[in-house]
Amino acid sequence: MEAIAKLRKLPISARKIGLLAALIRGRSVVRSLAILESKPQQAAVHLRKLLLSAISNWQNNNDTDLEEVPIFVKSITVDRAGMLKRIMPAPRGVAHRIRKRSSHVVIVVDSAENFADFPHEVVSDPTT
Repeated sequence: MEAIAKLRKLPISARKIGLLAALIRGRSVVRSLAILESKPQQAAVHLRKLLLSAISNWQNNNDTDLEEVPIFVKSITVDRAGMLKRIMPAPRGVAHRIRKRSSHVVIVVDSAENFADFPHEVVSDPTT
């Protein structure tokens, strides 16, 4: 059973969030949290909180414990939202337009048995 968490109108551009989203797409939740914890970007803080919300939604929907079933990030989508348009004074009486972009983020997490048909991270054997 999958769980969804949405973050709407995040005041960070979709391009900046998309770079971090690509790092955690298809990975286990534990590894994704570790990746987001180590990143210095402000978007990583928002994505981490959203991922924790998706995990909490998964726990509320399922009776099984987190330790029994590994959970993976099934999909993460980043879409453009509206933008605020501002004017910045420039030399010679000209005005430049400033576009403050925002985005929508949707994270879907699912358990490992439902994740078999998706490409996911390969856990390598440390002895090889």
